[in-house]
Amino acid sequence: MLRRGKTLILVALAGFALVLGGCRVADNPQRSPNDPSSGALVDAPNDWDGKEVTFTGEAIGELMVRGGKAWIHLNDDAYYLKNVEEGAHLGGYNSGMSVWLDTELAREIDIFGDYKLQGDVVTIVGVYNAACGEHGGDMDVHAETLEITAPGRPAEDPVTTGKLLWAIGLAVAAGGLYALSRSWDSLSRHGSRA
Repeated sequence: MLRRGKTLILVALAGFALVLGGCRVADNPQRSPNDPSSGALVDAPNDWDGKEVTFTGEAIGELMVRGGKAWIHLNDDAYYLKNVEEGAHLGGYNSGMSVWLDTELAREIDIFGDYKLQGDVVTIVGVYNAACGEHGGDMDVHAETLEITAPGRPAEDPVTTGKLLWAIGLAVAAGGLYALSRSWDSLSRHGSRA
């Protein structure tokens, strides 16, 4: 019985190794075309405060209309052109910039990205505010122009060999842990009677 427990532990550890082995972050060749990027704006806000910037990113979330003006959010992270399932390499975290603009301009965006959609890729030109006095000290860009540079579309999420291997590895690990738990319960019940 003890040999079986050791085997199950090894199986569970092998399953975890399979899962953890797949969690590598690669260098991402698909970088933001922005200069400055959202990361640069956050890292050195005073260098850009009050200056005109050109910013390209995927429109995500939803349009938030406030009368004649509206908020949009543009992500310029590693995944703004395509998601990981479509071949983008893991690279960093989600990053972007809040944009304040005329509602009429914002309504040109047809698709906002979410888990099932890649949003329109948009280029805006506007003034960057490190701590906007009009918006409670938040960081934003007040855009004057907007151009759709790539239309939004359904996001692809195919079942790949990698996903199948992850599923099998996790199932084996879960099954091994369940069997190990049952074995230990059985041992403890028999051990308490002796």
